[in-house]
Amino acid sequence: MLRKLLLIPVLIGWATGAVAHDNDPTYDRVSLNASAEQEVENDTLVAILFAEHQAQRQKDVSRVVNEAVRWALDKAKGRAGIKVQTTQYNTSPVYNKNVVTGWRARQSIRLESSDADAIGELIGELQEQLSIGSINYAVSKSARDAVEETLTSAALAQFKRRAELIARDLGRKTYRIVQLHINTQSGGPQPVVYAARVAKMEAAPAPAIEAGVQTVTVDVSGTIEVDAGTR
Repeated sequence: MLRKLLLIPVLIGWATGAVAHDNDPTYDRVSLNASAEQEVENDTLVAILFAEHQAQRQKDVSRVVNEAVRWALDKAKGRAGIKVQTTQYNTSPVYNKNVVTGWRARQSIRLESSDADAIGELIGELQEQLSIGSINYAVSKSARDAVEETLTSAALAQFKRRAELIARDLGRKTYRIVQLHINTQSGGPQPVVYAARVAKMEAAPAPAIEAGVQTVTVDVSGTIEVDAGTR
């Protein structure tokens, strides 16, 4: 009885393979791609500022950093059109020849706004007690979604035209899509990175900020089957 049961899957597999061989599709497959791109103005600025302090006692570094961040939040809160958020906070020991000789603490805040003038002015004020980590340019989600929808339609239309052209030039009557992949990507200016590490300074002039543009691209790639006719 055991031998008969073990033979059953082998026989079924052989029969399935035979059926698949008899029903091979009479289509030829062709891979192709299409794309559409557009330059989009960066409409959102994101700035990271931080407070950092080093001293012998852990409570001292925490106190100084906490006070600086609290001061910055009070300055930033209530500014119309600017989102404020605290981010990383860490405290770490400072070593000298494997001996802890002090402590270092650091905390960052994140500013986001579509108003370049407003966020630039605030950054200038906050440099009295904070340092600038980075300023990044970005396209807002709503603007990106709108552009990607337009580009997706354009790329799909181009894909369709190419598929029809291939079928026609090969003398085939019909084609059908077997696989389709849609990918989006963007590229633009690198973020401007600042590394001012002075613990405290007088309020600095607002940094010069030019948002620039990014190129948003939608790529469509896929495989079609064209009618191979009579074999």
